[in-house]
Parts: sequence; C-alpha cells; structure tokens
Amino acid sequence: LADVPVFEANNETVHKHLVRTSLPKAEVRLLNAGVGATSSTTKVVVDPIMQLATYSRVDASLVKNAKDPNAFLTGEEIAFIEGMGQQQAELMIYGDANKTGEINGMATRRAKLESGICFNAGGSGNALTSLYIARVGREGLSYIHPKGASGIGVSRQDDGIVDADAGNGKKFKAYQSYFQCDFGLSLGNEKALLALRNIAANMTGDDLIKEIITLSKKLPAGDGAIVVYANGDLLNRIDLSLANKGNVNHTVQDPWGKEMVSIRGIRLRQVDAILNTESAIS
Repeated sequence: LADVPVFEANNETVHKHLVRTSLPKAEVRLLNAGVGATSSTTKVVVDPIMQLATYSRVDASLVKNAKDPNAFLTGEEIAFIEGMGQQQAELMIYGDANKTGEINGMATRRAKLESGICFNAGGSGNALTSLYIARVGREGLSYIHPKGASGIGVSRQDDGIVDADAGNGKKFKAYQSYFQCDFGLSLGNEKALLALRNIAANMTGDDLIKEIITLSKKLPAGDGAIVVYANGDLLNRIDLSLANKGNVNHTVQDPWGKEMVSIRGIRLRQVDAILNTESAIS
C-alpha cells in the first residue's frame, strides 16, 4: 500500500473508465492539398470493488480474567486484521472476477503471454514464480474504494458483549467485533502493468535485474513511481546479486521508516502472496 494511490470509485461499487487502445495519426499535408480525419480508439473498462468481512468473538470470561483485559482483547483482534491484510494481498495478485464477488488481480490480468504486456522468463513445470512491474497513479495502477469510504484498510466496529452461538443451541457471552474492508484494483492504461511470468528457481539475480530494467523501458511515460512486486525469495536473489554492485543499487528510507531497495529509481517491494508454485502459462 505504500506506493499505490487510492481513489474513490466513480460509480458506487464499480469504477468505470475509458482505456485508450490507439492514438490518432496525422498526415503529411502538401500545400493546396487536404487531409483526412482520424481519431483514437478506446474501450470501456469496469473495475469492480470487493468486500472482505468477518466477526471476531472472544469469550467474555477470558477477557475478564486476563491481567490486562484491554490488551488481551486487542491482541486477539490484531490477528483478524493481519489475516485480512494477507487475504487482501493474495486477492490483489490472484483474485478472479469469475469467482463470485472477487476482483481481477495482477496474475489474472496477466494470465497469458501477450506481446507488450506479459513476458516469458522461459521456465516450465509447476515450481515457478512471477514478478510484476507497474507505473502507479491515476493513469496507471491504482486502488479504488466505494463512494463515501475513507480508504481500503480494515475497519472495525465494536459490538460490545453479545450472546454468541456455541453450537447445539447453546450460547455464551462474548465480546464481538465486526471487521470489513472494501477495495478494488484499477488500471488506467493496459501497458502500465507488465508481468514477467514463468520464472524458474535457476534464474539468476543478474538476469532478473536485466529483465526489470528492460521492462521498465516498456512502461508508458508519465507521472507516478515505477514499482516491482515480487516475493521474498525472488528479491533475495536480486539482493545477493546487487551486494557488490553499488552503482546500480541504493538503499533509501521510506517516509514510513522502512528500508527499500531500488534499481535506478525502480522500487522493489516484497509481496509474499506471490507463490513459488505457479504453473507455466503459455
């Protein structure tokens, strides 16, 4: 979430926008000669917003008997927030709008090798991984939330003590909280999200760096940072390769105080939701 801006959807729970698919072309005009009319082409894209929600129930007696009841209850609920955050990350990568209620994640949007946007690293079998490189921003990759929401983070509602169902018609007193997050992924330009798929375990860090630099040149020009998303194993290969290459690697501090590695200004972000067990795509 550190790099990608968040915008309000323009149509309640979906975001409808035009994606330009080609630019108009002019003609060379000679004196006393005319030229024809041309236009660009666009397509309408509708990006949905999905919702994750759950209840937490903690036995009121456990809370009451805890040394610090507030800290105990908070500790139990942090697990729900962390779990939902991990689910969000997984859906941002592997979400599939063909499944009821989900969004299309990065892997789903780049599920086949395609000229100019989805590239082949050459691996085969089912022990592969991927990396994604994006220009972030309103005209590139962005997150969206429903109208009136404050963002895409997890919100919590305290329901107090309720009668919780223990099964078999029996109940117990429990502290209940309701957690919810609403989020979507939007792409203002198809070429603003590129993927390198079919990455095998024997692909070296040097080769990965070359691919990242090459792919960065294929992104559309414009405002917004360029960010690479890959899992920890892949970034470790890159880090080890860069250990003695200070001319192309530097470490900077985020505004949030987290260390970030970059290659020629391209930010490398660790997303462990990206698997090492992907099957080859064609």
